[in-house]
Amino acid sequence: MELKNELLVEIFNEWKEKSPSIAASFKERNRKQAKEPMVYFFRRFLQALFNGNEIMADEKDLFNWKEKIKELPHLPVNAAERLSFIEEQPDHYQSFIQLSELFLEWKKKSVIYSRRKT
Repeated sequence: MELKNELLVEIFNEWKEKSPSIAASFKERNRKQAKEPMVYFFRRFLQALFNGNEIMADEKDLFNWKEKIKELPHLPVNAAERLSFIEEQPDHYQSFIQLSELFLEWKKKSVIYSRRKT
């Protein structure tokens, strides 16, 4: 599975490397410890989402993501609803599960979209 976009590869690798420590925080029922990396990776996922749609997002785009993703042609299933849930409750284990699934889905879809373009 080859991703041509370096930023996407960087984000997906970072998630793969760091997500086990977030999972461990939830396993230890340490929601406070899990919250900061969850917020960080929520924003990283948004960057991956924009980047996979060939849009370089700035801070304003990330802040106004609910409006901006309406313009994106490619999204994971129910992305807006799932992202809203994560944003509202980043320190909940279910948010971690949703974010994990979003990363997995987007990695697969972004590969498909990049191959279609070539």
